[in-house]
Amino acid sequence: MIEKHGRFIILKKVKYGEADLIIQAIGMDGAKVSFMAKSALKSKKRFGGGILEPMHFVNLTYKENQNTGAMKTLNEASLIEDFQAIRTDYDKLELALFVLNCVSHVSLEGDQNSEFLFNLTGHTLRAVSKAEKLNVLKLHFCVKFLYQQGVVSIEPWMSVFLKMNISDSALLADDANIQLVTENYLDSIELLVTQYIKTADSGLA
Repeated sequence: MIEKHGRFIILKKVKYGEADLIIQAIGMDGAKVSFMAKSALKSKKRFGGGILEPMHFVNLTYKENQNTGAMKTLNEASLIEDFQAIRTDYDKLELALFVLNCVSHVSLEGDQNSEFLFNLTGHTLRAVSKAEKLNVLKLHFCVKFLYQQGVVSIEPWMSVFLKMNISDSALLADDANIQLVTENYLDSIELLVTQYIKTADSGLA
């Protein structure tokens, strides 16, 4: 088996057996990938320091399995970014996990044409780590997410969110009109996102 390397954002981890972990991640091409990290809970050298945590941006070394559809075998992981500012704030962590859940449901194994989904995930996590007004950022993410998925009818109030990069979302936070829009639409748009991901591929349970 040929050893490969790639950068991923970890979406989910599931304990398997006594010491193994199943890791679900999104690659830079937008494809969802599942890895088997054998003895991950025992190996401090390969996977020490809680590196295989959801939300971490990591460089992974792995091997392809010859069986079609089988999980890749994870050999090593190194941390690129851990978004520590998110983990120390409950509200930020809640929003970050909401983002990961959305992406986990819609990303697909083998999809190599969804770079936008990876970029949306990474830029949103960076924005969350710096944001002070999370409701505006959450609405910004939801609008972009639904638009990229092609499941929302564009309304005039959405234009400012669609035109602005989510990494610049903080520029919207102090706008009184944006605050009013957020108060009026966040609940309904979040509900639309929740309903949509229920119909999408959920990947690992």
